[in-house]
Amino acid sequence: MTSRIAVITFLTAALSAVGLMATETNPSPHRQAARVNFVDRLSAKLNLTDQQKQQAQAIFMSEREAARTVRDELRQERKTVQSAIQAGKPPAEVQQIAKNEGPAMGNLAGMRAAAFAKFYAVLTPAQQQKLAALHRSHGGDSNAQ
Repeated sequence: MTSRIAVITFLTAALSAVGLMATETNPSPHRQAARVNFVDRLSAKLNLTDQQKQQAQAIFMSEREAARTVRDELRQERKTVQSAIQAGKPPAEVQQIAKNEGPAMGNLAGMRAAAFAKFYAVLTPAQQQKLAALHRSHGGDSNAQ
């Protein structure tokens, strides 16, 4: 059982590291377009005013800039995992190295949650309800408001 967990962890770390290695420090045009379109999609679905749309863009742009150092840290942690895999380290050691990604991933999640909290505060009650419905329809918590 322990070796099965180690193998699963090893494969997960390897796949995430390979995915990260394929991603350059400059995002692809597709990824950049997705970022720009994110606020546009939210705007269309929630019927945001021009002012709300500008506020949303500022909130998410600020979060992205603030998270840059954390993303760089996470990228470096994943490179370390990849190096350990390529060096033939035992799965248990790779797993231990991969655990170092946890704090950075938690920081990113916290920063994103804070940005969405700021965005949520900009919305009217009707827009908040619409956002909760969207969240539920995309597999989010069914208890969302």
